[in-house]
Amino acid sequence: MSNDLPIRVDRAAQIPLASQLGQQLTWLIVGGQVPEGDQLPPVRELAGQLGINLHTVRAAYQQLSNDGLLSIRRGRRAEVLKYDRTKAKASWVDVPSFSIGAIIPEFAPFYEPLLRGIEAAAAESPTMVFLCNAHDDPKAALTYLDRLISKQVDGIVVAAPLLEPDAALPPPGRPGLVFVDSPGSPGPSVEFDLEGSQFIATNHLLEHGHQRIGYITPPRHIPNVGPKYAGYQKALASAEMRLENELVIEVPNFQIRSGETAASRLLDLPNPPTAIAAASDDLALGAFHAITSRGLGIPDQVALVGNDDIEMAAIIRPALTTVALPVAEAGRRAVAMLEDIIAGVSPDPSRVVLDTELIIRETCGCEQPARG
Repeated sequence: MSNDLPIRVDRAAQIPLASQLGQQLTWLIVGGQVPEGDQLPPVRELAGQLGINLHTVRAAYQQLSNDGLLSIRRGRRAEVLKYDRTKAKASWVDVPSFSIGAIIPEFAPFYEPLLRGIEAAAAESPTMVFLCNAHDDPKAALTYLDRLISKQVDGIVVAAPLLEPDAALPPPGRPGLVFVDSPGSPGPSVEFDLEGSQFIATNHLLEHGHQRIGYITPPRHIPNVGPKYAGYQKALASAEMRLENELVIEVPNFQIRSGETAASRLLDLPNPPTAIAAASDDLALGAFHAITSRGLGIPDQVALVGNDDIEMAAIIRPALTTVALPVAEAGRRAVAMLEDIIAGVSPDPSRVVLDTELIIRETCGCEQPARG
């Protein structure tokens, strides 16, 4: 690698020079800018570049070696080792940073109230929140996790099933980890009654007399998607109706365009559904566009329900009937859990499941004659 590392030191700062150097090198290694197998500049050379004593550089290298980031051998340049987050606490100073991180899958409307809840709860401390958008990429989520750890935040909220089930995680304690909307997560979590949410949405359509209800869902193996599909199945079973596979359309994600594509497939069936339930409001908005683009009326020709209650659900006309998930409350509860962990107390309970609520608006046809 090039010996020109993007680092500098400030002699006037009260932070020791070796700590300044060590923190910057740690950030570069954890962030992947200095990858495994690379060699750092010789001690004397880097000391000359920075204008500091070689013993200062040697002390910084030794600290990184103690943290498991470097291999130091006599007569050889320091070599970067594979980062192991399970040993990430080695160099932590046991003092609060008054900061937490939040890792979300995407800047989607669903996560806006979650972030507001996190910010509102954190501001009471006061605590700074670092927001990281993983763009639905598990590798990016892990990178952000590592970077937040290297910044020594006090805790981290991870939203949705972003991390792979076999992902290595830091040891329990500080930083605390709390998961939101991630059933089966490996640590303290705040979840929603997802099965119940889809049950009440589908059952509401059944109460209107619909016999063929289409369902739009992302891949059902995703931990926070499968329970919703189970709710759809349960509602049909409770009405002694047979599950028809052609009425279940699986899409790759929660995006509006996916909802539109799925609804078009349902409407193209020889015997299309008279109602559509979607696993999210964004999918329902896509279905809304597909239905109205064909000149079909909502709800008189096709009824529609969503799941989430994002802001847009109340704005469109006719307004979307959906299920409200207490997302902002989930953010507040997650921060409360982190505060317990930071204080050295195990959250009790360690798993919180929040109730959901059916929000009746117009697309379900409540003001329309029931179908026989």
